[in-house]
Amino acid sequence: MPVLSRLSFAAALLAVSAFSALANSGGTPWVTEVHVGSAPAKTVVTGSLGPKRPKSHALDGIASYYWQDQMTASGEKFNKRDMTAAHPSLPFGTLVEVTNTRNGKKTVVRINDRGPFKPGRIIDVSEAAAEVLDMTGRGLAPVKLQVVSNP
Repeated sequence: MPVLSRLSFAAALLAVSAFSALANSGGTPWVTEVHVGSAPAKTVVTGSLGPKRPKSHALDGIASYYWQDQMTASGEKFNKRDMTAAHPSLPFGTLVEVTNTRNGKKTVVRINDRGPFKPGRIIDVSEAAAEVLDMTGRGLAPVKLQVVSNP
């Protein structure tokens, strides 16, 4: 398919999607039939104008901790004695209660950094928080997160 035809097809698909949005403003998903050459038509869900869902955050997983001096993603200098943590997506300033599910110990940390970047890990806590959670020996702990307050 020539490039111009592909671009025309993409523009037409966007126009159909926009028209469908106007026709389906009740929050239900709308579908569009896509025809490319002689291939059979495909039905594609092209979106919905329903209420925006909040971004989901993992609430159960593995916590690790860090202690190295560094700058955080929020611009603060990291202090291993502060009750802070890194989370991949929660807004900076969010207060999160972290519970070590192995021993029931809890603490509240403030999100001021991004991470962890290892699969399966959901939060990196400061060394001070790791001590309260009694996880410094192993370095990792199964945890449950509960957002206490948003920034």
